[in-house]
Order: sequence, then structure tokens, then C-alpha cells
Amino acid sequence: MDLSVTKIDLPRPVRAAASDGTTVWCAGTDGVHAYTTSGTPLPRPEAGGDNGARTPELRSLAAVPGTVPGTAGVPGTLPETVMVPRTFAGTASPEGSLQGTLAGTAAGRVYWLDPDGTPHASARFDGRVLAGGGEIWAVAGGQARRLTGPGRLAEPVELTGLDSCAVEGERLWWTSTRDTLLRGGPREIDLGPRERGGMAVCAGSLWISVRGGLLRVSAWSGEPRRLVEAPDGPVPFLVCANGVLAGGGRDLFALAPAGGAALRVIKLGLRAPVALVIAAGKHIWAFPAGRAQALIVPAALLSGGAPGR
Repeated sequence: MDLSVTKIDLPRPVRAAASDGTTVWCAGTDGVHAYTTSGTPLPRPEAGGDNGARTPELRSLAAVPGTVPGTAGVPGTLPETVMVPRTFAGTASPEGSLQGTLAGTAAGRVYWLDPDGTPHASARFDGRVLAGGGEIWAVAGGQARRLTGPGRLAEPVELTGLDSCAVEGERLWWTSTRDTLLRGGPREIDLGPRERGGMAVCAGSLWISVRGGLLRVSAWSGEPRRLVEAPDGPVPFLVCANGVLAGGGRDLFALAPAGGAALRVIKLGLRAPVALVIAAGKHIWAFPAGRAQALIVPAALLSGGAPGR
């Protein structure tokens, strides 16, 4: 295993995980545990509380950060969005906003969760939740619905023969098992009859893992770009952490498209592929299959910079 990788032990193997950029939530058979993005455990409710009784066994998790508007450092530049911990996110979010939301799915329902993992609202939907661009979508075999507020889902969007998808705010990029088209962008793109893996939006582009590399499609124009070579593929996981695109199956590879850094490979030293990979602020978390552990890699290291926790 690469010396830059931090390994932490968890109470149980993880079934689902998510991060809002400042906190990581890990769901197992014993409920939800929270950590800082660098791996420090956060306090759980005291023994005797009703967290264990009320929290269902989650099959998926998704989170979006609390945000506040900030002014960019150079006069005349556009405002930027600054990610802050939910406890400092300011006044309550307006109606319909998902700022600082944690959601999960279990037993045919979507649950809106408090920071300690206890549900405070739910809606009927049998599927999984995905996050991106400040929004969370509930996705099933042929349908998707955006979460709009506690206990509320937007009107369904039909995704006939859904194969894979990626969330970009109120936009959902997706492919179907019935053809080779990429839908959801400014125009439909024929990806051709090739095997595909993970899909993610990062640095203004949609990225799709294929054999030998990464397909890149402009998120602005929908125009396909050149294939970016990668050492493995198609891999099941692609995530975007602080502008760094990372993917993996047994090891991780990553590149920083905006910075122009060369693709890097981080050895995880695993005999079997990872079961789950998530972006967590300036870190990537990978969960080995069947083991109560997490492997944490700083995104700065993946992009060629110095690690910093």
C-alpha cells in the first residue's frame, strides 16, 4: 500500500457511505457512524438513545454540503461558492433547498436524515440516492425523482432501460441498456457499442470509464472530447474530489483536468477490488470489500501536490 494512504478501522463493513465535504457518514448493520474527512470519529448519541431503533439498515447514502456565497479574492471576479460545515451554514435553508442534506434509502423508502443518522422525514421510493452539484436524486430502474425538501420528491423523470447515470445539479446524465446513446445533456451522443463503467461529472466535463481510458464529454456543449488514457478500465467507480477525478477497482488512478497534472496511480495493496469509493472534500475514501476498514487518500496527493490533512 502506498505510504500516502491512511487506513482506519471501522466498527462494521460499510454498506453505504456519503460525504458533504466536511463530514463522512458510513452506514453498516449497526447504524450510521460519522467521521471527519481525514478519518477522525465524531461522537455518536449516548447509549440508551433511540438511534439504533429508529435508523433503518440503509442500502445507499447521499449528501450535499451547506453553502454560503463568498467573494472571490480578485476584484471584479465572479462570486464563488464556499463549502462550510453544516453547523456554520447560517440561517435555515429556504423552502425546497437541499443545503446541508443527508439522505438514504432502505426498505422501499427515501429517508431524510439528521447528522447523527436518525430519520426525520421519508417518502415512498424503491431505489438508491445519488448526489452531485448540490442536489440529490432518488433513482430506480427506469425512473428518477429529485429530492426537493423533507419528505418531498419532484415529479418523476422517465429513464427507460436505465444503465448508468451521474448527477449534475438539476441535470441527470444517463445511458440505457436498450441503445448506445448518452442522454441528459444539451444533445444526445452515440457512445458506440463498448463496455462502460463508472460515470461522474468533474471540472466541467462528464467522464465515463471505458476500456483503456476515459471518455470525456463537455458538460457545457455536449461535445465529445478525445479519449484520455487510463491504466485500467472500465472501472466501477468514478468520483470528483475538489476538482480531482479519481477512479478505481483494485487501485486508484486520478488526474486534475483543470490543473493539467499527469494521471497518477495510488497503490492500495488490495487482493480484491474495493466495494465502494466516495469523494470526501479534499480526500478520497475507498472501502475494501468485506472488511471493516476505510482507506483515505488526500486529493492533493492525487493531483500531484503535497498531501495535507
